[in-house]
Amino acid sequence: MVTISRVVNALGHNRPLAERVALFAAAAAVGPSFEPGLQPRKTVDQAIATGVISATTLSLVTAAESAIDALGNRLSRTRAAGTDGSSSTYRLAFTVGTNLAAAGLAEGLSRLLPAHEDEKLRRGLARVAAQRSSRVALAGAALSGAIGSLDLLAQKSPSMSWTRNLPIPLTAGVAASAFEIRRVHRRAAELGDTTIAKVSTRNSVLIALGVGAGVITLQAAERLLATQVSRGLTRIAPSYDEVANPVGHLVALGLLGGVLSGGYEYLTRRVEQGGAAVEPAYETPPSSPFVSGSPESLVSFQSLSREGRRFTNMVLTRPEIQEVMGLPAVADPIRLFVGLDSASVIEDRVETLLDELVRTKAFDREVLVFASPTGSGYINYVLAEALEYLTLGNSAICTMQYSMLPSSMSLTRTGLAVEQNRAVMYGITGYLRGLAPEKRPKFVLFGESLGALTTQDIWKHRTVEAIERDFIHSSIFLGTPSATEFAKSWRLDKARIDPDGLMVELDNYGEYLDLPTEQREKVRHLLLSHYDDPIPKFGTNLLLRQPWWLGPKDERPVGVPKSSRWRPGTTFVLTAVDLINAMDVVPGTFGRRGHDYREDIARFVASIYDLPCTPEQLMNIETALRTRELQWAQRRVVTEQVARAKEALIREMKTWGTSNDSEAMSDEFWAEFVGSAQAATN
Repeated sequence: MVTISRVVNALGHNRPLAERVALFAAAAAVGPSFEPGLQPRKTVDQAIATGVISATTLSLVTAAESAIDALGNRLSRTRAAGTDGSSSTYRLAFTVGTNLAAAGLAEGLSRLLPAHEDEKLRRGLARVAAQRSSRVALAGAALSGAIGSLDLLAQKSPSMSWTRNLPIPLTAGVAASAFEIRRVHRRAAELGDTTIAKVSTRNSVLIALGVGAGVITLQAAERLLATQVSRGLTRIAPSYDEVANPVGHLVALGLLGGVLSGGYEYLTRRVEQGGAAVEPAYETPPSSPFVSGSPESLVSFQSLSREGRRFTNMVLTRPEIQEVMGLPAVADPIRLFVGLDSASVIEDRVETLLDELVRTKAFDREVLVFASPTGSGYINYVLAEALEYLTLGNSAICTMQYSMLPSSMSLTRTGLAVEQNRAVMYGITGYLRGLAPEKRPKFVLFGESLGALTTQDIWKHRTVEAIERDFIHSSIFLGTPSATEFAKSWRLDKARIDPDGLMVELDNYGEYLDLPTEQREKVRHLLLSHYDDPIPKFGTNLLLRQPWWLGPKDERPVGVPKSSRWRPGTTFVLTAVDLINAMDVVPGTFGRRGHDYREDIARFVASIYDLPCTPEQLMNIETALRTRELQWAQRRVVTEQVARAKEALIREMKTWGTSNDSEAMSDEFWAEFVGSAQAATN
C-alpha cells in the first residue's frame, strides 16, 4: 500500500503544476498518434511513433508550462503578501489568470504570422510554437482550476482531503486518448482508410510505454547530470549561482550529444563498409569493354562499391536484347559508374567519368543518360534495362557516386552531390557544344529519390529554359524529395519557371494519357510522384502549415487517407514512419504504391525519351524486366548462402588439422555437391 500511495502521490499533488500539465498532454497525445498515414503501418511502427510523440510532447509542454507557472507563482506571491489569509485563493486566481493571459498573447502572436508557402523556417516555427503554447496555457488554466478547486475544498472540509490525491491529469489524458483512438478507428472505417487496419492498439500502447520510458529515462539522466554539474559549479564559484543551472544543462547536453555523435559515426562507418563490400553474386569483373570495372576500363572493379558492381554486372547483352525485341541489337550497351573510392577529390572523379565517356565513344550513341544515384549509389535497374531494350543497345548511361550510405543518412551530402553533378554537366555540355547538332546524341537525365534532388538542384533558382539550353532533350525524376529547391520553385510559380509547360508532375502513366494531346506532345520533363509516396511530402513544412494533400477530404488525391487531420508534430512523425514502409518492394512484382515506380517506368521511358516501340515489344520488355529482377534477386540470395556455407565448411575442416588444403578440398567438395543438387533438380 505504501508503494501504491507513493505512485499515486507522484502522479498527483506531489508534482508541480507544469509537470502535471505535461503528463496530461503526453497521455492525451497518444490518441492522435493513431491517425491513418500514407502507408500501411505495423504495430511496431505505431508503437515507436506513439512513444516518440508522447515523450516529445512531455518535454516541450514541461518547458512551456514551467515558464508560465513561474510567472504565475511570482505574481501570486506578490499579490498574496498583503492579504488576510486567503493566499491560496489568490494563488489559484493568479495561476488561472496567468495561463489565460499567456494563451491570449500566444494566440495573438500566431495570428500576426499567417502561414504562406514560401515563408522562412524561423517564422513558421515561431507561429507554430505560439499556437502550441496557447493550447498548453489553456490546458494549464483548466487543470490548475480543477486541481486548485479540489485543494481549496480539501482545506475547508477535511473529510474531502482524499480528493487531493486524485491523479486528475493522467486520468483525464488517458480518457481523452481512449476517446480519440475510438474516434480515429471509427472514422477511418467509415471513410475506407485501411493503413491502420493491422495496428493492434493494445500492443502499440504497451510498446510505446517502453519507448516513452526510455526517452524519459534519458531525460532524467540528463537532469541528474546537469544538477550535479550545477551544484559543483556553485560550490567552486558561488557568485555564478544564477547561471549554474543552465550551464549544467549545457554540459550534460554536450556530453550526451558527444555520445550520440560518436554512436552515429560508428554506425556510419559500419554502413559504409557494407556499401563497399563485394557480394558473391557480383565478385567477377564485367567482361564488356563498354562497362566500368572491365579490364579495359579506367575505373578499377574494386573501387565501384556494392551498387556500382551490381549496376555494371547487370548490363544487357546483345542476345538478351534481340530475344526480347525481336530485332538484332545495334550495339553493346554502355554503363559507366565512378565510385567514391575511384578518386579522393571531385575533380578527379569528374575527369575519370568524362574520360570513360570518351573511351567508350558514348557521345556516338543514340541516347546518352546522365543519372544521379540515390544515397547508396543505386541506379534503378528497371530504367537502365528498359532504355537498353528500347534503343537496341545503342545507349550509354553514366553516373557518379557521392555517398555509400542510404538516402536517409546522405542528406548532409547533397551539397557535394549537386556540386559534382554540376561539374559533370559542364563537362558533358562542353563536349556536346563542340559537336555538330546532327551528331549529338539525345542527351537525357534521370534521378530517383535523392538522385532527383541532386540533379534538379543543379538548376536551383533557374528555369526549365536553362535546362533546355544545356542540350537536354528530356528528363525523368522519380519520387522527388520535398526539399528539392528547383521542384519547390516550379510548384510555387509554374508561369515563371516553366512558361511553355514543358514539365509536368503526375502520379501514373494513366494520368499522362489523360492529358490533352497538345499538352502531352509538349511535355519533356516528368516529375513522377505517387500520391501516397511520403518522400515528396515529408519535410519541415509539415511542422509549419497544413499541406495541400491534407485539405478537404473530398479534394484529397487517391491514396491519401480522408480521415486524417493535420497536427504539426504528429503528422511530421507519422509521415516519417511512412518513409520506412514506402520502399517495401517484392522482387519481380511491380506495384504502384509508395516509392515503388517500377510499374510505369518502361512506358515513360518510351514516351518521355521519345523511344517508340510496338505494343508487343513493350509487353515483352515489361515481362523481361520482372523476370530479370526476380532472377538477380534469387541469385544474390543463393550465392550469399553458398558463400556462408563454404566459409563454415572451411572453418570446420581447419579444426580437423587440414588447414593447408582445406580451401581446395572445400572447393572440390562444393563443386560435387552443387553438381549433384543440380542433377537431382533436373
